[in-house]
Amino acid sequence: MVNITGASNCPICNNPLEMRWNQDNIPYFGDVIEISSVCSCGFKYADTLILSQREPLRHIKRVNNERDMYVRVIRSTSGTIRIPEWGVNIEPGPASEAYISNIEGVIDRLETVVSMALKWAETSEECERAENFLNTLKDAKEGHAEFTLIMEDPLGNSAIISDDVEVTKLSDEEAGSLHTGMFIIQK
Repeated sequence: MVNITGASNCPICNNPLEMRWNQDNIPYFGDVIEISSVCSCGFKYADTLILSQREPLRHIKRVNNERDMYVRVIRSTSGTIRIPEWGVNIEPGPASEAYISNIEGVIDRLETVVSMALKWAETSEECERAENFLNTLKDAKEGHAEFTLIMEDPLGNSAIISDDVEVTKLSDEEAGSLHTGMFIIQK
């Protein structure tokens, strides 16, 4: 663990941040640097930077029962999640977070976003669409709605872990069309 004090200032109070960096190796992610920043005012920030890059991959999992909710999902900051039956495309951006969860956790994240959108809805049609989608997500978690979960990662650091997952290599064109959520320096 390396401590760096004063290398950056707090975005809230402008005092020096206490920063910690730790290099580690995490299964499925590979070599990473874990970064945390803390300020005396209470501001905290943490991130994990993946240092490795693998071949670009697509993982496809057909979800058709409640047991599938427990299938492990590993999403790096460069992973794109798609659920074509629902028109869901979750693409990485500059504030994209890596996480290890399961399919139920992915649905929970969708529920949070849709619930927030429901609060902001301006028309009855928007409210109805959001409520219908929340019902679909509830049915899916109970194993009553079949769907396909697709994870695509141009850096190959994301995965769906199950015996019945279809894994294919992305073409250069497919990988090039995906967002990475980060700046990439190529040699």
